[in-house]
Amino acid sequence: MNKKYKPQMIARELAIKILYQMKVQNESLNIIMKNFVEKRKYDKDLLESILHQYEINKESILQLLRDKVDINPGHMPLLDECIIHLSICEFIYINNSKNIIINEYINLAKKYSSPKMYTFLNKILDQVLEQQSHEK
Repeated sequence: MNKKYKPQMIARELAIKILYQMKVQNESLNIIMKNFVEKRKYDKDLLESILHQYEINKESILQLLRDKVDINPGHMPLLDECIIHLSICEFIYINNSKNIIINEYINLAKKYSSPKMYTFLNKILDQVLEQQSHEK
């Protein structure tokens, strides 16, 4: 990863960490955010938007994955699931720039996930985001 983090990249990274923490602790976004601390500069609006849109649309995201890619919750590591869910969430509800979303989330998968995850993520994102682009 580049040593100069962009505020948007840090926001995406934090969103993944927060969602992961929510799922592991089985806590609400509000409870997790009460204890949230980050010293690096990040895009607060993007972070809040990603997490808010995920909260509102998580069932739709899960259904989309089941319908389009045949991925059921619980069949992959939790961190990988968080990366996939938030990347799709951001693309559909916030930023429909396919190249930005794929590049940013693949870089995060390379940083935090298993070595094969980013190729799997690339395949899923390419498939889902391409289909969503045509449906818009």
